[in-house]
Amino acid sequence: MAVLCGCFNTAINAPAADPPLAPSPQAFPLQSAYRNFGPSFASQQALLAFDSVPQTVYTIGPGDSITVTVWAHPELSGKHLVGPDGNIQFPFIGSIKVGDLSADGVADLLNRALSDQYVGAVATVQIDEYTDNQITVLGHVNNPGVQRFNAEPSLLEALARAGVPSPPSSADSGPRSQSFSRCAIFRGHNSAVWIDLRPLLRGDGFALNLKLHRNDLIYVPDSADQLVYVMGQVSKPGAYELSTNMSFLDALALAGGPNDNAQPGKIVLARPRQNFQRTIDLKQLVKGDGETNYALEQGDIIFVPKSGIASMGYVLQQISPLTQSALFGAALF
Repeated sequence: MAVLCGCFNTAINAPAADPPLAPSPQAFPLQSAYRNFGPSFASQQALLAFDSVPQTVYTIGPGDSITVTVWAHPELSGKHLVGPDGNIQFPFIGSIKVGDLSADGVADLLNRALSDQYVGAVATVQIDEYTDNQITVLGHVNNPGVQRFNAEPSLLEALARAGVPSPPSSADSGPRSQSFSRCAIFRGHNSAVWIDLRPLLRGDGFALNLKLHRNDLIYVPDSADQLVYVMGQVSKPGAYELSTNMSFLDALALAGGPNDNAQPGKIVLARPRQNFQRTIDLKQLVKGDGETNYALEQGDIIFVPKSGIASMGYVLQQISPLTQSALFGAALF
């Protein structure tokens, strides 16, 4: 097994003479801007791009508490606890499936059900407790795992519940002073941002205390961690610790592999620090038909596009903010 370092013609189980990758046309201006403006530029741009991702409509889940009001029919109005099966028991109608519906969706469903027995009945639905509003915090925290909130939490609220130690004073120059200085937030399949925790936990970086969305994933690495990123249409998008001799296929497997919406013939492997990228056909790689199982390096990004996306321009647009986020995350140390 040959594992070489340096550039993208480095591969595992591949000839050393594999041709170099073509440079990404969008990576050059990004790195130039990063060199000229430093981490503050990357931070501002990454925050703007990340914060512009719209909040998805909350859908009701098991354990949520809702109030149904049917105008002019108090006998039908009241509070309901959503059961483990996503159902509620409604007067005179019986069991109704409300799980995975928005509040407006449940109201429409009830209005249709009531129209058979009540003329002009109009239902409204209010969500009282959002117990299915969950955030996942992983990495070097005291209590990793899923957290549930009744409202939209902030980054500091999630970190406090997960038990992230406060950073030591600037006078402390020991190894511990470098720990817990950053975290990454992953939102959906395509969005990620690195946050510098030091000003935030000191109390002078409130702009970094982002409001979290449902199903956001927070990753808190240790200072010694080296990371690669697997994003796009995979089962578990996020940051993964780079292990010795980790390959493209290894990282893709850690992320659960491409999902049903993926286009496995156009998976992009990007190396921001060297301005290189390569498009890989997963089926040909698995068959051993001319594709290379590249050895990964710190900061590499694997992006699996959606099925039906034929334009490389679209893929580059998705990778560009991820590249910026990866560069900023590396610079925080």
